[in-house]
Amino acid sequence: MNVETFECEDNYEAEKLAGLLAIQKDSSTYVSRIAGTFRNEIIIMLKDKSSHSVTLKDEKNVLNLKSLVNDVVMGKRSILECRYQNQSSQLTISTRENNF
Repeated sequence: MNVETFECEDNYEAEKLAGLLAIQKDSSTYVSRIAGTFRNEIIIMLKDKSSHSVTLKDEKNVLNLKSLVNDVVMGKRSILECRYQNQSSQLTISTRENNF
């Protein structure tokens, strides 16, 4: 397990990101995919087909978050916990082991 921190534009964006990536009762996330990115903004599509924009501090945070969400959707990693404090969202991440 490790904790990844994503710096957002402000407190509201950090809270929104933590909420969008929050763990459901069945230990899954409700995220379907990344719909797009533009500079320091990322569009997250949920399983109900709604899209939500989150403004991060910079493009580096966007690229790191995009990579993480893609891995979660593909089942390579899972989010165990989401928290936010000030302008940051902290995600506790687990990497799934391949048993081949």
